[in-house]
Amino acid sequence: MNPKDIAGLIHPTLAVAVVFPIIGMVLNLAWQTRQRRLQTAEEGKSKIPPVVGPEHRKIGNWLTGSVVGISLVAIAYSIYFKGIFKDFKTENTILAILIVIIFIATLASLVFLYKAKTKLWRGIFATLTGTGLVVLGFQDGVFRRDYEWAVSHFYYGIIASMLMIFSLAIVPEIYRDRTHKWRKVHTILNCLAVIIFLGQGITGSRDLLEIPLSWQQQHLYKCDWEKQVCPDSKSQTLSSEILVASISNYPTLAQTNKVLASGEFITITPGEDTEGTAQIIQVGSKTQVRLAENFSAIEGPAVRLLLHKQNVPESYTAENYVRLGDLKSFTGEQFYDIPEGINWQNFPNVVVWCEKFNVTFGSAKLIY
Repeated sequence: MNPKDIAGLIHPTLAVAVVFPIIGMVLNLAWQTRQRRLQTAEEGKSKIPPVVGPEHRKIGNWLTGSVVGISLVAIAYSIYFKGIFKDFKTENTILAILIVIIFIATLASLVFLYKAKTKLWRGIFATLTGTGLVVLGFQDGVFRRDYEWAVSHFYYGIIASMLMIFSLAIVPEIYRDRTHKWRKVHTILNCLAVIIFLGQGITGSRDLLEIPLSWQQQHLYKCDWEKQVCPDSKSQTLSSEILVASISNYPTLAQTNKVLASGEFITITPGEDTEGTAQIIQVGSKTQVRLAENFSAIEGPAVRLLLHKQNVPESYTAENYVRLGDLKSFTGEQFYDIPEGINWQNFPNVVVWCEKFNVTFGSAKLIY
């Protein structure tokens, strides 16, 4: 594994080794605290030691910090490796500085929330912590699973973090309120939090199975996620594109490639960064699309390369585009045959399209 793969395992490791054990401890202490309160109210005494109440509060505070902390770790990983800091550009300097400031401010607000005594300041710091978490969570590079938000690990994590932050903010009110109103609110919200944590365990395990190691990405993203099938490696043979790419390393054997048209990719959907050069080339009797060495696109499932009539595709109907195949790699040089009988001049735009979510990553208008 490379450093990126190792960094990607920090979040699930913390969840398994720290957060979920603390959840178990908090639940056990919460149950004992409630039983002691009921027994004391009915019989005046209980065999459960009085220390369970303060211990429940202390471990509960740890839980809030661990949940918010692990959420920030996951968001930081996504932003650094998949968002603005990936292939960093100088024009993004101000935004990058702002993101770092928000990270620091969110952590500082959480620390001040632990220290705040008055209701007003607890409300302010709880709001700042929650706001910072949400703002960071909606930065480019963070995979939110918006297309099925109801089973999204990201949204479960945000909801759980908000519940923990609110619970921490109202703890002093629980002890001051003789009507037990805040205690009931605390109990209801934390019962909901338990359900959310269970959902996080399920969705987190699912997402881990969908996240490849770096060396696996080029193979995994050849799979058809809609049909849930992947190419059979035993049945695959070297394609003409690979053969052309290989033979081009030997100038004495390589055929002369004539460039018929060329264009530069522009990003169509914000956050789905796509850049580099696309060319139409003549290789012997074949016409191909070549993506140059400087090509790069953001990673995703079921990503296709097309020829399209429109520079900014508004629809994907049979008469509008020609499918060249699955995107073979998200970076670097690659070749695609244009089907026989297709006049590429009728489709003068090379498009990178995520078919699964119907999202246009980028487009290159061909000039000849």
